[in-house]
Amino acid sequence: MGEDMECMCVECGISTYLPLDYIKMEDLAATDSKMIDSLIVCQNCGGQLKLVGKAGDEPEYRLE
Repeated sequence: MGEDMECMCVECGISTYLPLDYIKMEDLAATDSKMIDSLIVCQNCGGQLKLVGKAGDEPEYRLE
Protein backbone atom coordinates (compact mmCIF):
# COMPACT_ATOMS: atom_id res chain seq x y z
CA MET A 1 0.00 0.00 0.00
CA GLY A 2 1.52 3.30 -1.10
CA GLU A 3 1.61 6.57 0.77
CA ASP A 4 1.67 9.93 -1.02
CA MET A 5 4.36 12.46 -0.21
CA GLU A 6 4.33 16.19 -0.94
CA CYS A 7 7.24 17.42 -3.02
CA MET A 8 7.76 21.12 -3.73
CA CYS A 9 9.49 22.60 -6.77
CA VAL A 10 12.49 24.73 -5.77
CA GLU A 11 11.97 26.90 -8.87
CA CYS A 12 8.23 27.74 -8.94
CA GLY A 13 7.01 26.50 -5.52
CA ILE A 14 4.25 24.28 -6.92
CA SER A 15 3.55 21.13 -4.87
CA THR A 16 3.40 17.72 -6.50
CA TYR A 17 2.11 14.62 -4.73
CA LEU A 18 3.98 11.39 -5.47
CA PRO A 19 3.61 7.85 -4.13
CA LEU A 20 6.36 7.05 -1.60
CA ASP A 21 7.60 4.07 -3.62
CA TYR A 22 8.05 6.35 -6.69
CA ILE A 23 10.43 8.73 -4.89
CA LYS A 24 14.19 8.23 -5.16
CA MET A 25 16.38 10.54 -3.10
CA GLU A 26 19.42 12.25 -4.61
CA ASP A 27 21.75 11.61 -1.65
CA LEU A 28 20.49 9.45 1.20
CA ALA A 29 23.52 10.35 3.36
CA ALA A 30 22.74 14.10 3.33
CA THR A 31 20.36 14.78 6.22
CA ASP A 32 20.04 18.52 5.54
CA SER A 33 19.01 18.12 1.89
CA LYS A 34 15.96 16.15 0.82
CA MET A 35 16.18 16.69 -2.92
CA ILE A 36 14.39 14.24 -5.20
CA ASP A 37 16.42 12.46 -7.88
CA SER A 38 16.83 14.74 -10.89
CA LEU A 39 14.97 12.29 -13.17
CA ILE A 40 11.71 13.35 -11.51
CA VAL A 41 11.02 17.04 -12.21
CA CYS A 42 8.23 19.57 -11.75
CA GLN A 43 5.41 19.13 -14.24
CA ASN A 44 4.89 22.91 -14.30
CA CYS A 45 8.41 24.25 -15.02
CA GLY A 46 10.86 21.33 -15.06
CA GLY A 47 12.56 22.42 -11.82
CA GLN A 48 14.02 20.08 -9.21
CA LEU A 49 11.72 18.79 -6.46
CA LYS A 50 12.37 18.79 -2.72
CA LEU A 51 10.63 16.41 -0.31
CA VAL A 52 8.38 18.37 2.06
CA GLY A 53 6.46 15.73 4.01
CA LYS A 54 3.52 13.35 3.97
CA ALA A 55 0.48 14.47 2.03
CA GLY A 56 -2.14 15.77 4.45
CA ASP A 57 0.33 16.44 7.28
CA GLU A 58 0.69 20.14 6.47
CA PRO A 59 0.33 21.40 10.08
CA GLU A 60 3.09 19.01 11.16
CA TYR A 61 5.82 20.24 8.80
CA ARG A 62 4.97 23.91 8.11
CA LEU A 63 6.58 26.67 10.16
CA GLU A 64 4.48 29.61 11.28
